[in-house]
Amino acid sequence: MKYWKKIFIYSVVLFVILLNLAGSLLIEKTFVDSRREALRAAVNKYVDIENNLYLNADYLIDVDVTNKASIQNWSDIIVKGYTLSMNEDSFFMELYTESNELISSDLNSRLTGSRQELIEAKPNEKQFIIRRMNGKRYVFVSSIINLKNTNFKLVLSKSIERIYSDRIADYKYFLLLSACISGILAIGMFVISKKLTKPIVNLSNISQTIAEGNYSIRIAESGAKDEIGVLERNFNGMIDVIEQNIMELRYHNQAKQRFIDSLSHEIKTPITSIIGYSDLLLRSKVNEETSRKALMYINSEAKRLEHLNSTLLKLTFLREQSLEKEIFSLSYCLEHATDALKYKLEKQKIELFVEVEEANLYGDKHQIEVLLINLIDNACKASKENGKISITGEYGEKSRGYKLRIQDYGIGMPMEEMDKILEPFYMVDKARTRKDNGIGLGLAICSEVCKNQNIIMSFTSEVGAGTQVCLTFSKERIVL
Repeated sequence: MKYWKKIFIYSVVLFVILLNLAGSLLIEKTFVDSRREALRAAVNKYVDIENNLYLNADYLIDVDVTNKASIQNWSDIIVKGYTLSMNEDSFFMELYTESNELISSDLNSRLTGSRQELIEAKPNEKQFIIRRMNGKRYVFVSSIINLKNTNFKLVLSKSIERIYSDRIADYKYFLLLSACISGILAIGMFVISKKLTKPIVNLSNISQTIAEGNYSIRIAESGAKDEIGVLERNFNGMIDVIEQNIMELRYHNQAKQRFIDSLSHEIKTPITSIIGYSDLLLRSKVNEETSRKALMYINSEAKRLEHLNSTLLKLTFLREQSLEKEIFSLSYCLEHATDALKYKLEKQKIELFVEVEEANLYGDKHQIEVLLINLIDNACKASKENGKISITGEYGEKSRGYKLRIQDYGIGMPMEEMDKILEPFYMVDKARTRKDNGIGLGLAICSEVCKNQNIIMSFTSEVGAGTQVCLTFSKERIVL
């Protein structure tokens, strides 16, 4: 069942139940109050008649109380003359002897069957009972009165059928009113439930579309500040994150595939050369010069495989290595890095400018040295002969972090290559890198070091103008 139908059905059913329950309780309360008031009026009227009989008991001196005719005439004069003449014709009086013989009655018809009100009549105590008579409900009030030392039973009755009829009429009117109100409510709740659940239906439809693979779709935000508006904004934000993660996963999958392809190529090329030259030596008679040349190729390619293996081990080692943190000087690391590459700088006649503000860092000194050696080595490879490399370092103005910049003025890189240069085996200029015995793992190693040391590494480059690498050391790594 759809959500809007649940809201519609539950709300209408609950309203109808509560409305009918409240209406029934109200009608029943009105009925009980009306019946109680009728009983109180009957008892009060009974007391009024009883008092009038006692007040006029003096007239019984000359009346034979054992004679029913005499008592009947006396009671008619007293009751009808003093009490029932005041527009109270809805009350009926009966007078009986103690043995339940009728003396006087103004009822329109004779009552038949058991007379419980006569049987339960007691002296000085008013008894009342409600029962049907001739298809109508009456209230009977009875008691035993003593006149001239003789007991009589006085019964007063009144029809209360109107109270019951009014209750039935009230129920009929209420049921009609309830049906009209419930119908109006059903129409209103239908419209309201459809309107309230429309954003949820849209979310459901869009989520189904997204489940089918379309991550570019978004829900139109209503701008409301209620829970639905918050849900719409959170939903779009969630899809943005999902789409971004999917793009990252695709990128990483492509990077892994490029890594596998590059690794296969790096391994296959020297192995092919080794197999080819070894077959040449094994299957044919060659002169000493050719044999020496083949052996040199085999030796060179084997060393290349060894270098590849050691570099991969170094990359794996960096990912799994536990850091040996200590306080060290950045200038000391730069000095060791430049000394390690001094032969290459002199060979290419590259002029190196170093101007760094002294800084003490907290971290793994050996990994920082590896990072600097690889970055300066890349700058050398990108520089032309008689080129220039500058290294500058200074504290940031706002963050109080430390920025170290390594700038070369070599061939540079195109913008479309910038997001791939940290991938293992990726090489912008493959021909030049092969010539320099590179395998494309230097920046991948640098990236791992930066992750371990919490360093931000960024690149800016322009083709033909050179490349700048910026290392930002967080203020937590700076020892003042």
